[in-house]
Amino acid sequence: MDSDGEAMNTKGKVFLMGSESIGRGDDDLGYEIWMSMLKALLEREDRPLAIIFWNTAVRLLAEGSPSVPHLKVLEGKGVRLLAGQLCVSELELTGKMAVGRSATMDEILDLILHHEVVNL
Repeated sequence: MDSDGEAMNTKGKVFLMGSESIGRGDDDLGYEIWMSMLKALLEREDRPLAIIFWNTAVRLLAEGSPSVPHLKVLEGKGVRLLAGQLCVSELELTGKMAVGRSATMDEILDLILHHEVVNL
């Protein structure tokens, strides 16, 4: 709910993750912020339409990442988790993704160009 008591629309929002942490500065703190936000998202009814992971953020979807169990639950609640195909390939994670799926640049652009994007 916003300050006027109306439900806020988050259905069209797309989160964009470009690294394994949120914000600029200390990467360890940024990772803790990511995990805290991820856990809080699981408790909410209002969630983004999708989260796009590119650059090193695709590692958050890979086998062995502590994010995976939380991301599986989030995906089960209808949030699309998309990993940039080029990034998955370049970081040698093909076949090692534990959650989400690879997406082409066209798929990513469709989301970015047609929805509100929140860069994390």
